[in-house]
Amino acid sequence: MDVRVNPYTEAYKSPSLFAQTLLYENSEKINQVKFNLPEMRIFAIFCTHGMPYTFLGRLLLVALCSVFLGAAALQGEEIRAPKVAILVSRNIRPYIEAVEGMSVVLSESASAKVQVFSLEKFKGKSQDVLMQSLTGEKFDLFVAVGPEAVRFASEEAVLEKTTYLYSMVLNPPRVSGQAETACGVPLDIPAKRQLEMIVQGLTAIKRLGLLYDPQYNSEFFMKAAAEAPSLDLKIVPLKVSSKKDIPVVLKQNWENIDALWLIPDQTVISESIVQYIIKDALFKKIPVIGYNRFFYESGAALAFVFDYEELGRQTGRLAANMLRGKACEKETPVFHAWLNLRVIDKLGIGVPEKKSPSIEVRP
Repeated sequence: MDVRVNPYTEAYKSPSLFAQTLLYENSEKINQVKFNLPEMRIFAIFCTHGMPYTFLGRLLLVALCSVFLGAAALQGEEIRAPKVAILVSRNIRPYIEAVEGMSVVLSESASAKVQVFSLEKFKGKSQDVLMQSLTGEKFDLFVAVGPEAVRFASEEAVLEKTTYLYSMVLNPPRVSGQAETACGVPLDIPAKRQLEMIVQGLTAIKRLGLLYDPQYNSEFFMKAAAEAPSLDLKIVPLKVSSKKDIPVVLKQNWENIDALWLIPDQTVISESIVQYIIKDALFKKIPVIGYNRFFYESGAALAFVFDYEELGRQTGRLAANMLRGKACEKETPVFHAWLNLRVIDKLGIGVPEKKSPSIEVRP
């Protein structure tokens, strides 16, 4: 015998149970619905927990909840997967690894459809084709990877209505020309965090020379100089305005510093200059602190190293949170501090007995 249950009879017995059944049956669709009004959220909770005492009250609850949950389920059917456009500055390995990391996270965590656009493929008149693709697809979020992509996203007026975040870029405000540049994961490690790692990894240092061009890094120097005393350090400014100044400034200051700190700087940094500086420093028994794998491989005693796929995953998590309606934020990039065992042994420094788990001793 086919015994059918009258829902209103069940509602009389337990309207909250009946509402919960409706909610369970449509949970997958309803979970996709973004309840923008607080009152709607409250009503959803009331449907599953409310318990009027009168028969009419119970009947009214079931009727209202049926309409609400049915509408939510119908809306859920119309909800599409979020679309994310990743704009990549160039097809180089660090960017490719970062894009792979964020694509996996966005797909798994936010069920997002990700489309990657390489700016190298859209130059001159072909950039119009790119703009048509970006505006025609109705993307929910843009991710700009690298400086060229950040400039593109911040300068194109048609993209202003869509939120974007950045990744794999140094000093985003300087790149975009805007004091407040969206949000995201830059390649900038705060001065304080670097100093903490330097003190723990190279414990004998008291005078830390910072080689920089004031045109690009005066603000960084001031932040570092302000943080240093609390760590029993003194920052010795080694100012240069051109590459020709570097040998002279170093020669004048080798005796005034215990270690040399190299940071991203347009005037100071090039592969040939880095190798020259490190070679000269090792000859003077001065450890060098650098900021990527190249510095480590060239003989820096301590280097701050990025895993680019890991940075991509970090950006992907931030993007997924934004798609869920969370506020846009700026995050400190995940990084690793590598102590170069070969170099510190050569300099007679030795590995510190107590160090942060963030500091890895590498061969």
